[in-house]
Amino acid sequence: MRVGVLRAGGSPPAGESYRFRGARRRIDWPTTGAGLGVAGCWNFALRIGTVPAEVAPHEAASLGSDDVLFVPLDGVPDSATRDAIRSRIAGGGWVVASGDSDAWSSVMPELCAGTSAASDNPYAGLAYRVDGRVELIAPIAWRVHVFSSLTAADRSRGESAYVSGERQSPRHATVRAVANAPAVVGRDRFVFLNGSPFHALQAWLQGQDDLEPWVAWRDRLFWLDEWVAAFKAMLIDVGLPLDAGLGFAELPAACVVLRHDLDYSTDTSYLAAENAAGVPAVHAVLRDRNASFWIDELAKHPDHESAFHYNTARYSRVEAGIRQAIGLPAKTYEPAHGAVAGAGLLDQVRWAKRRGIGVSTLHRHLSFLIYPEWVDAFDAVQQAQLGVLGGSSMFRGQVLRWGVDRADGARGSYADHPDVMFPYWMPFKLAHAGDGGRLVGGWESASLMEVEPEVVARVLDHPLAGLAHRIVTLNYHPAHAQRSTFADGGSLAQFTRVLSMIRERGIPVMTLRTVFETLNRSVMPA
Repeated sequence: MRVGVLRAGGSPPAGESYRFRGARRRIDWPTTGAGLGVAGCWNFALRIGTVPAEVAPHEAASLGSDDVLFVPLDGVPDSATRDAIRSRIAGGGWVVASGDSDAWSSVMPELCAGTSAASDNPYAGLAYRVDGRVELIAPIAWRVHVFSSLTAADRSRGESAYVSGERQSPRHATVRAVANAPAVVGRDRFVFLNGSPFHALQAWLQGQDDLEPWVAWRDRLFWLDEWVAAFKAMLIDVGLPLDAGLGFAELPAACVVLRHDLDYSTDTSYLAAENAAGVPAVHAVLRDRNASFWIDELAKHPDHESAFHYNTARYSRVEAGIRQAIGLPAKTYEPAHGAVAGAGLLDQVRWAKRRGIGVSTLHRHLSFLIYPEWVDAFDAVQQAQLGVLGGSSMFRGQVLRWGVDRADGARGSYADHPDVMFPYWMPFKLAHAGDGGRLVGGWESASLMEVEPEVVARVLDHPLAGLAHRIVTLNYHPAHAQRSTFADGGSLAQFTRVLSMIRERGIPVMTLRTVFETLNRSVMPA
């Protein structure tokens, strides 16, 4: 079975956008979720263990009838795209449809005639209610399709519903069904998923929308994984062949990446512990006074990965010391937009490469994820072809969206330690919504920072039905190895327990560079 994701022609409908100067040009980035659907479908297909491929309209005919074509429309497609979709439907091939309501009314008027609707409550999310179970599927203010021409012959499953009120859990939330808006509608091998769910998955994956209001709806450390698993089960329930033979032979069922952010420390305790255990790790070097020490030290250990720890904030330790000495209050970190946006990240990576720091993987330093400038900046790094395979930027902190410089609960959101903020244990692709939703080269991934062994055990042992792999990145800072920041006497003792737990479970330890190289061979062979 092959999985294709159709990159549709045509223009998305006009909507709200955020304008900023990117690395190469001025960019208008849709704030409504438009442009995220292709990447959402691609990442969904990858997460369930299939090899996704983007296909142009003229390539859709090459898919077999038992292959699956995902079609996430952002607007009324051009005639070539519409004809390709209708031809595949007429030929009896699987088509999984999602996205813009008006677009599907034009492509499949005999089934999808109707209009889109949104809740009058600005804080309402969108859910499916199927067999009495309520599953959240999209963030606040997303639209749902209301059908006008369904017949008894059309298969419908569940109902769409707005979620508001005490929305922190399904037990207490106000759930209001939307009339004539089934969750899933099917006719033969055509399946329509209401509410743009794959756009929603991508919005949560890359930080365009905030999961915080909904974390109690699923296991908070596996929220997005469980979202994918639930959708896979739903698609199997309506007949799609997604239940056997899935996964990648070169990628283990579970693996651990050990990451160390080396900022402001020359403590080699973790490196020594890993060498004693015979496992490699990723050591992310920051541009600070210890950079030369770590460049020299890591050169002695070629089995480990030297990586780059890129900056996102303004902070002076010298200034902090002076303020403390003269009795002034401490000054907090401030986001450094210029260090990331435009060519800022590219300049940082070029500096690291000149110094001999590994740049195969990039790792965020400090708490700020500046969105969407960061996605455009990461794309500029990929375009420069510096050998960057991907990054690990998705962990707890402050996501600053649409030009804000502080977390305000809406455009800027904050997650406290040890929340993962992006609970998804598989690398994924970013979407450049300001460039038509194009997949960004390279990978991104989530990590957990300074967590106790008990949390690690749960992450390694939690069942993930229907998902073939889990790749867990655990981040421990050498600066805290001997200090009581997170554990009495330092975190080293907890870290050695984690190493023992990993060994007892027989789980391989890989560098992030190796993980990305393995995925490239499995998913994008030459």
